Amino acid sequence: MNSLLDAVLAPLAIALDPGRRLFWVFILSALVLASLTVALQQRRFDLKGQLRALFNRHYWLNRSTATDGGLLLLNSLLRGSLLIPLLGSHLAGTILVGSWMQSQWGDAPDLIIAMPLLAVIYTLVFFIAEDLSRFGLHAALHKVPLLWYFHRTHHSATTLTPLTVHRVHPVEMALYYLRGLVVFSVVSGSFVYLFRGQVSGVAIMGVDCLGFLFNALGANLRHSHIFLSFGHLERWFISPAQHQIHHSAAEEHRDTNFGTCLALWDRLLGSWQAAGKRRPLQFGLSRAKAESQHHEPQAKTGAPSPLKPQTQAG
Repeated sequence: MNSLLDAVLAPLAIALDPGRRLFWVFILSALVLASLTVALQQRRFDLKGQLRALFNRHYWLNRSTATDGGLLLLNSLLRGSLLIPLLGSHLAGTILVGSWMQSQWGDAPDLIIAMPLLAVIYTLVFFIAEDLSRFGLHAALHKVPLLWYFHRTHHSATTLTPLTVHRVHPVEMALYYLRGLVVFSVVSGSFVYLFRGQVSGVAIMGVDCLGFLFNALGANLRHSHIFLSFGHLERWFISPAQHQIHHSAAEEHRDTNFGTCLALWDRLLGSWQAAGKRRPLQFGLSRAKAESQHHEPQAKTGAPSPLKPQTQAG
């Protein structure tokens, strides 16, 4: 009963959880970055215009954003009441992996590494494994017709807001939870086995350091209409603008920029595309993509972007 109640109340605590992208600090940092980006693009700081755009009811009160919120509530309930009780927690997975290694190979050799260095190594290994696994699953969700059937829910959004990150079919949510559980358990369990439990990552507010920095440096702008490009750094890191291109309904943007943080995986797969110059983008399912998967295309977005006038591109 307590687990069910916790699942029902979980969405209310998201803004207070530093491990979630909608943590209030990340929302605040995204607003600051968005404001600076718009000011630089317009070559002036128009506070009144930015506030008017930010609180424009047509941007927040529409069918697309309502769907985002509804799926956030539904998936939070399913995750807390079904997935975690059935599949177990990350800690349980770590113990299981470490115990299995111990039973198969006995005691690990004595590996003496200074704790600060060990924390850095663990953080980097976990970050790379997490990012690569996210990329692999995301690409599969696009390339495998059965998986695309579920992932198209995410791409049907015609208005991008920070809530859109939670606009996923429950089956996709379960796949990402399982992916995260496996990656954390294997990486952490291996380190626990090799270093006899003397392992912890570099953390900020109790959260993986690199993941925290990713969310703090504008991750919420990935699902927005603020066209923030990283310029030449996009060859190494996926920018919010590149992810918006990933959501674009234009045929030339189809199946590009699957990555979350690192651009390396997209470059190896041949799916990398630079953001380029700022221009108007329409979000939702393209006609070709929708028809190729036997799904009706979505309407074009007409919602204004937050922190910018309706006449501003992209």
